[in-house]
Amino acid sequence: MEKTEQNSPGENGAAAEALNANGSEAPENGTQNNVGPDPLEVAQAEAKEWEKKWLYLTAEFENYRKRMQKERADFLKWGHEDFLRDQLQVRDNFERAMEHARSVGFEKATPFGQVVLGVEMILQQMTDSLKNQGVQEIQTLGKKFDPLQHEAVMQEDSETAEQDVVLRELQKGYMLHGRLLRAARVVTASAKKTV
Repeated sequence: MEKTEQNSPGENGAAAEALNANGSEAPENGTQNNVGPDPLEVAQAEAKEWEKKWLYLTAEFENYRKRMQKERADFLKWGHEDFLRDQLQVRDNFERAMEHARSVGFEKATPFGQVVLGVEMILQQMTDSLKNQGVQEIQTLGKKFDPLQHEAVMQEDSETAEQDVVLRELQKGYMLHGRLLRAARVVTASAKKTV
């Protein structure tokens, strides 16, 4: 008769426990292998993801801060543009009043002369105030017509000036910090006629 080796039921159970779900043997120290991902690797991946989000938000906030600073600076530089444009019309009226007073003639000792001197001081004070705000007058007379700074109202024949040179200025033009505030209205020389 043949002898067959038979394992006792306790031995079979221990052998079955020694195999894990994958069919591999369990570690000898009695702990079982986890089928899921390593918790350390999961935590490191989450940390990297949070770091990316933090870097993105930090960069986004820095861009926002710079954009707000630029908008604030632009507002302070250009925000009063409409007000200054209105003030230019008032200045023009003071200038017209002075031109009229000079054309009529006046004596400083007379009441009319005193009013004219007061208007002249106001005009000078207003001019200085506009300069302090960054407003600069555009020089036009004798210059070539520039459509970015001038508005041609009409043309006149001229024997001495070249074509498109500004002959007269009807209304002064102004720049604000290098940007056009109001175009100068000018009269330009027309092309010379050939006979």
